[in-house]
Amino acid sequence: MSIDRSTNLTYRNIGQSLEVYPHIRGGREENQTTLSKADRDSNLDLPVIGSLVYRKSSAAIEAGDCYSYRKHGNTVGAHIPLRDYCDMARSILVLYSQHIVAKGSTHTPAVSLTHAGGHARTPSEKHRTLGDRVVVQRPHDVPLPYLLYRGCLIFPLSQLVHPAYIYIFREEKNDGQTKTHEERKRGMVMPWSVFWQVLLLLCCLSLDSLGSGVEHATDNSTIVTGLEDDGTCKCKEISVGKMSCQATCMAPPSTDNTNISVLEIRSSTLVGLRVGTLSAWTSLKAITIEDNYHLVEIEPGTFRGMNLVTNLSISSNINLSYLSEGVFEGLDSLVTLQLKKNNFSAFQSFVAALSPKYLPWLRKLILNENPLQRVEVEDLAALNGSLLEDLHLVSCQLEYVQPESLNTLTHLRALYLGLNTLNVSLLAGLIGELTTSGIPLRILNLYSVGLQSSIPENLLNAIADSDITHLSLARNQFQSLRPGSFPIMPHLLHLDLREIVAINFPQGILNGTVAPNLTTLLFGGNRLPGIVPGILLPHLQSLDLSSNSGDSRDRSYFDLGEGMFVNMTSLSYLNLSYNYVRTISRKTFKGLTNLDKALSLKNATIVHIEPYSFSELENLQFLNLEDNIFPSFINLTSSLFKGLMNLKVLLLGGCGIPSLSKDPNVFSPLARLEYLGLERNLLVTLSPQLFSPLPNLLGVDLSTNLIVPWKDEEERVFKNVSTSLQVFMQDNKLTYISPAMIEDFLDVELIKLSGNPFTCDCRYFYRTKLWLGVSNLSLTSLRTTQSSLKCYSPDKWREKPLLEYLDKLDLEETICRFVINPDSDSIFAWIITPIVILMIFLLVFLILGYKYRSYIRYWVFLANVNMRRHGFKARRKIQEGYSNYQYDAFVSYSNEDRNFVVRLVAMLENYEPFLKLCVYERDFEIGSVISESILQSVAMSRRIVLIVSDAFVRSQWCMWELQLAGNKKMFLEGGEKRRLSLRGREDPLVLVRLGQVADTHMTPFLKYLLKTRVYLEWDHEPKRQRQFWDRLRTTLSPPSISISPGPTN
Repeated sequence: MSIDRSTNLTYRNIGQSLEVYPHIRGGREENQTTLSKADRDSNLDLPVIGSLVYRKSSAAIEAGDCYSYRKHGNTVGAHIPLRDYCDMARSILVLYSQHIVAKGSTHTPAVSLTHAGGHARTPSEKHRTLGDRVVVQRPHDVPLPYLLYRGCLIFPLSQLVHPAYIYIFREEKNDGQTKTHEERKRGMVMPWSVFWQVLLLLCCLSLDSLGSGVEHATDNSTIVTGLEDDGTCKCKEISVGKMSCQATCMAPPSTDNTNISVLEIRSSTLVGLRVGTLSAWTSLKAITIEDNYHLVEIEPGTFRGMNLVTNLSISSNINLSYLSEGVFEGLDSLVTLQLKKNNFSAFQSFVAALSPKYLPWLRKLILNENPLQRVEVEDLAALNGSLLEDLHLVSCQLEYVQPESLNTLTHLRALYLGLNTLNVSLLAGLIGELTTSGIPLRILNLYSVGLQSSIPENLLNAIADSDITHLSLARNQFQSLRPGSFPIMPHLLHLDLREIVAINFPQGILNGTVAPNLTTLLFGGNRLPGIVPGILLPHLQSLDLSSNSGDSRDRSYFDLGEGMFVNMTSLSYLNLSYNYVRTISRKTFKGLTNLDKALSLKNATIVHIEPYSFSELENLQFLNLEDNIFPSFINLTSSLFKGLMNLKVLLLGGCGIPSLSKDPNVFSPLARLEYLGLERNLLVTLSPQLFSPLPNLLGVDLSTNLIVPWKDEEERVFKNVSTSLQVFMQDNKLTYISPAMIEDFLDVELIKLSGNPFTCDCRYFYRTKLWLGVSNLSLTSLRTTQSSLKCYSPDKWREKPLLEYLDKLDLEETICRFVINPDSDSIFAWIITPIVILMIFLLVFLILGYKYRSYIRYWVFLANVNMRRHGFKARRKIQEGYSNYQYDAFVSYSNEDRNFVVRLVAMLENYEPFLKLCVYERDFEIGSVISESILQSVAMSRRIVLIVSDAFVRSQWCMWELQLAGNKKMFLEGGEKRRLSLRGREDPLVLVRLGQVADTHMTPFLKYLLKTRVYLEWDHEPKRQRQFWDRLRTTLSPPSISISPGPTN
């Protein structure tokens, strides 16, 4: 990778790919480019040089300093405030030194400071290593100009040296003292394209940090701010004793709050953790440093003096690839250390920091999702003497584990190797070596390690010979299990066979001889057809058969049978969730008299439960029936829960329960119930007797229902409950809080009401306001989070605190007087309400009348026709001639017959008797409504010419025009008392048939016309065409009209 031509310089540790600001676009892992080995090696081409830089030690650094590009004479450079540059330069120097050390090389070519325009190198330059940094020395005979501006470092671009690069330097300090002239000759070079990216990024961060140094806390939280050399950091106390630092935080501030026991640093711009950064946080017991994209270094001694910390997580920092020895100095009490999802590619890059010299009480080490690949024999030698018991190496891309590599962990009890692809023989050898060495391994997790077809015999024999009691083989593939698959395993207590794609479990696989001490069997996520005899081992205490019906797209019936558990007298835990069970009968759980810990039937598609189905489960303490959409015909009655006298937890969330009023004492058999989950149902009202039979109830979840307010004292729901009860009623339909509700809520320990659509209107809260005043109470008396009580409507109060509305509520407002005074209430109910309703109906009528005005005109036209035909309305006299018509004929046709109509218009209008036709393409007014134009044109035309073709009968508009023509025909025919003589013909319709017409498309009226009327038919023969035009002109020629009006009533 030639960096003098690169516009996208790829770094090893400061981001998998430093494109145009991966920090600004989010730095998502999927958007990053993982370098190949060749690419990583090629990055060693980055030149590093040394030169002299100067800064006044007494210069003040202002918080608002931004970054700029300046020119003075022939000297060009950039200035960046020292507090930001130090971390930038430090990270750049450190990352390349770590890369070189990791590769085992200390030689890096450098740029020659000559006038050459190419990328010349000087192999004679010497390199030296200081700690974990690589610093390059070079002769001092090349002058590099510098600028001094507002006490900030100036980073010069050399004159005529290498125009493609900018040279960046930093000045190190030691205990406040400036280092010697010789030690300050450190710096580096980067391409201009990369420099501008870094410069713009820093400027964005600087602008983001401007503003007040202190923010006021809300909701009893605390915000701590401080100005360090690295910039401003804001940390918020998100819960009692827990502080969180995020976003632009570059170092936690100092604090004197000794109540903080947990510190989180997440998604920050932190580049490195230095000695003293956490010195003020001496009361911490847990530290989380996660998702910090820029973090590349943690200095030894950073945690010095933090001897109370027992849990430390440094995870998901994808550019952290090295931990120096002594990094964890001071963590004398650390028990659990998480180093998940960093960028450690070898144990040598961090294992020295885990020495028992620094972590004497370390018991649990989690290294999941680091690309370690191999575990060699000496990789864990630094842990010799450690008390480490749990080692997690899940998803570490392990391909090889030296059998002797774990012998130094003499206290190892749990080994997790899941999601690695390891050779079976290698695993067997590892287990055998640990057994031979006397390592007290008890838990082995081989989750999804690529085992297929059948369980490997040599691996199981090695496990059988060891003292392993807990074995996980989940998510491997053993479709067919048969007797003899497992050797005799006398120590095995817990076996996990979930999601192994098994379709059977024959008898004899794990009988009392093979696994005599087995107490827990996890067999969920397979495809058993139901409860099979082979899996019902009498000595089992815990059995998981969940998710054996497949996914929701391909679910199969899971047969529970009747009396299948009669011999399972030792069973105390049973999980049947996510199966297609449908029905539970009285004999389903027969024999489970000792089932006491839990029975889970969550999302089991239960549609019917017989009464007394749980009557034998007298010792059961936990019952989960969540997410079974009970049909409406299932009535929850007390008989359903008979026998559950010791039940403490009942979960009925998401069951579609519309009401519990059919049996107010439905929970009466559950006298010892402590928690009841009724969330995500369809409950609207609650019976006052519902919770009375539950004196030990400590919590009830009624959230996400449709519960409405209750008004009266007789409707109180929590009147006879324990004072320790906690009630969760979020996201219901509570539009107000009545006095009866307040009395209920005062009797419980905690009430949650957020997410309810409170209507901040006098009509809903005036009685509450009056009652609170008389009782000398306030909503602050409720044991709830006041900030969660917010108005939902009207808009002017939306999202404002309900307490604020009640404080400002004026009971003397007009609307309040209407509501308070019964007479005013009657006026409001009997006068204003009908007027409003009438106005709404009138408005709707006007809108519909305007929208359908053309149809209304048509209906009026038909009504007039009918009234004239029956003599209810006098007919206007029609004058002789045809001066009262605008057109001789209206032509109705389909667009597919347009060519014929064009010819027809030309033949009838250009030759005697020079008729005037109405054609919609020519005569309809532009912008007018089509239906209105058709009505007007038909009314103004003496005759109607129908061009009947197959396209005509398929057109909806043509059919409507045909209906109009029929109506006009009936209108002109009149009744028996009136006749209109039109040259001996009374019919205004003229039919012209154009080609064949399919009978299936014709309406009955059109068929009638064609059978009872003489019509013209177009022919392609010229002689017949002349006859056609003559007959059509004669038919449409102006008539001599005589009117003989009939007698009128």
